Amino acid sequence: MMNNDQLYYDSLMSQGHPPEHALHYTRMYYPNFYPVTYQQNLTSNMNYYVPVVQQKKKDHTTLIVVGVVVFALIVVVMLIIAVTAVVILDSSDNTPEFGFRHDVSQELFEDLGDNIAPYDSTDYPDFSSVVYIEGETSDGEVYSGSGVLIGERWVLTAAHVVEGLEVSKTNVWFGNDYQSAVAQSPISDYYIHPGWPYAEKYSASEVDEILEEGTDIALIELVESVSISEDISIAEWNNDTDLIDGDQLLGSSIYISGFGDYNEGNSMCSDYCLTDNDGLYSKRRAWENTLDRVVLDIDSSINFDGHDKWKGGWVVYDFDSPSSDKNGLANGESYSFAQGDYSYGGKGDSNSEPTTLEGTSVAGDSGGPTFVLIQGKWQVIGLTSHGSEAANYGDVAFNTAVAIHTDWICSHDSSEEIPGC
Repeated sequence: MMNNDQLYYDSLMSQGHPPEHALHYTRMYYPNFYPVTYQQNLTSNMNYYVPVVQQKKKDHTTLIVVGVVVFALIVVVMLIIAVTAVVILDSSDNTPEFGFRHDVSQELFEDLGDNIAPYDSTDYPDFSSVVYIEGETSDGEVYSGSGVLIGERWVLTAAHVVEGLEVSKTNVWFGNDYQSAVAQSPISDYYIHPGWPYAEKYSASEVDEILEEGTDIALIELVESVSISEDISIAEWNNDTDLIDGDQLLGSSIYISGFGDYNEGNSMCSDYCLTDNDGLYSKRRAWENTLDRVVLDIDSSINFDGHDKWKGGWVVYDFDSPSSDKNGLANGESYSFAQGDYSYGGKGDSNSEPTTLEGTSVAGDSGGPTFVLIQGKWQVIGLTSHGSEAANYGDVAFNTAVAIHTDWICSHDSSEEIPGC
């Protein structure tokens, strides 16, 4: 026989009260009450409800707490990963080499660009055809780049070098130092490939996508013919895709030149910024590399007259480190933190062994020529287009293939003959 206090407690429990509530109310009438713990089933004639409601609340609270903790841990882990990635990216983008291997004197790259002995033989291209281009936009912004003289009145460069420049405020300088140029010429006009994505017509993401199509090329017409001398030469350009298509030239030594910006504060040169006598670095430089890829016949996503025949193309190389541990175009490699996806550079492999004067392009080199020896002659096969802003080991340099644009180039020689057309 159960006592009245126990019966009262059990009745509260049967009504769904949680144990602590049932005990509290029972002790209001029976202060000395202690509930009996049953080892057997409750009697069948009692309406008994298992007090699970409060337990569910406890479970929910526990789950919520656990969920919050887990979520917090996930957030912390993600933040750690993000910070680590940023640190890795930042460190990779600020390594000191910036365009040239830093175990070699930078003066050798200047000597090569000026064809100073021992770089004055036919074993090397004549870099006196490489020019400096500077112009002003309608809003007063000044932009500069490089190019190559291919005729007495014609200069090849990259489309993005001249895009937006006012013709009347754009000039071309000749010589190995644009601050002490041997000649300067105004331009009469420039012509940009119709497959080039003008920034005013396309979004940034669209420009990035169309940039992959290899149409970063422009032709500048000078006001007057330039006088050819030992300081100014005309470069021969490759106008036959059959000579560069396939694997026949892959692995060949190539030479690239331009007026890269190595001035502190203007670029990411970090530990390897350069100066010359007047404090502003303005010299022409050149470097060596190995031809890793040739990609031709890229269709344009822009509709224009000549769309079916005026295709795009690339000449591609990477910047190998002295220790041979950075090889951006090794078999299967197509992505880096600094450059993102560069699979549009084609498939293949790359030798990790650097050349003696291994280098890559930096800001200001855009539009400068890429030379390779074809049938005993140094020919321009590419124009510097883009790469990583940091220009460090492992970076991949994209150069607009010239031969694929022969028909477009020669469509402008009606008024003044363009050699090679």
